Amino acid sequence: MTDPVRSRPWYRLQFNLGTLLWLMLVIGMAIAWWNDRQRFEVRLQKLEQTYAPAAQSLWGAADILGAPDDPTGTAGKSWCPLGSNGADWVEVGFNRAVAASTIDLYETYAVGCVKEVLVVDRAGNETSIWKGTDPTPAAARTGLFRVPVPKSLPAVQRVKIHVDSVGKSPWPCLDAVGLTSATGKTVWATSSACSSVYGNSSLTASSQQSKWQGFW
Repeated sequence: MTDPVRSRPWYRLQFNLGTLLWLMLVIGMAIAWWNDRQRFEVRLQKLEQTYAPAAQSLWGAADILGAPDDPTGTAGKSWCPLGSNGADWVEVGFNRAVAASTIDLYETYAVGCVKEVLVVDRAGNETSIWKGTDPTPAAARTGLFRVPVPKSLPAVQRVKIHVDSVGKSPWPCLDAVGLTSATGKTVWATSSACSSVYGNSSLTASSQQSKWQGFW
């Protein structure tokens, strides 16, 4: 008498070569789909950047910081007021107080529009060091206006500049503001605030945060 064949429990998986091949096929298709999906997302991002680039800040408070880089004023790399009133101004700050011999104003596009230059101390008090008719030739597209700093001011760290945005031209652009010492070394503005901007940029900007190191 032979022993009866024991049946295997139903819950035990029965693997054969066909099942293994099907399993490998499913896993391979899943991996291929995932890789294609990632490559598709990368291509989609590149297309979005090509046909819908991020808005770039032009003629804003940040564009007056650093060394001059917009000699014609048309590249959008200089500060330009909106031109809706005649009392526009821009105030710039520097990383440290400088014993400056001159305050150098790099004008562009519509030059000869500076009305007044003031030095601001750390308490917010303003001292006017120049006011009058800008000597920069208005016919030029770019110009450098060097404003002498009185010897009564031992150091400068903030400068406020008033421009005429109505009387001469609605777009008096300032490319950069520098403080030049008696030895000829120039440092550039690292922060700014202004009354208005031509574009939709921010009215304030800063390339580096620093504490006051004023002498007065």
